[in-house]
Amino acid sequence: MDAFIEASKNLSEQLLPIAGFIVLVMLIIVLHNLIKVLKGVGNTLEKTHTTIDLVDTSLNKIQSPLDTVNKVSGGIDKGFDAGVKALEDAKDYVDRNKDVIKDKATAVVDKVKTISSKKEPEIKEPSPEDIIGG
Repeated sequence: MDAFIEASKNLSEQLLPIAGFIVLVMLIIVLHNLIKVLKGVGNTLEKTHTTIDLVDTSLNKIQSPLDTVNKVSGGIDKGFDAGVKALEDAKDYVDRNKDVIKDKATAVVDKVKTISSKKEPEIKEPSPEDIIGG
């Protein structure tokens, strides 16, 4: 058994420096690759910064047309609201004054019937009361 331990000791004394050298070379390769990756990250960050600046410039260019679209949309909304209110007001007016409107329409129809029933229609200038309806 002593011979085996002595042989192991001699082998390890010869292989240990070689194994250390191999580990050292591998550590140098890993550090070299790590440095390359870190340099690549710097370049990537610089490109990203440039891209962000381009996007920011594009957004600033788009902001003015977007403001215009927003103003036009607001104007259309106001016009639509005014049209709806005008129709509601007209409906309310007709509801409140339907009897008066019916009477005036009936009077106009009767007048047309009487004029058309005569052989020689009499041409007469309408008075301001006829036009206004008073």
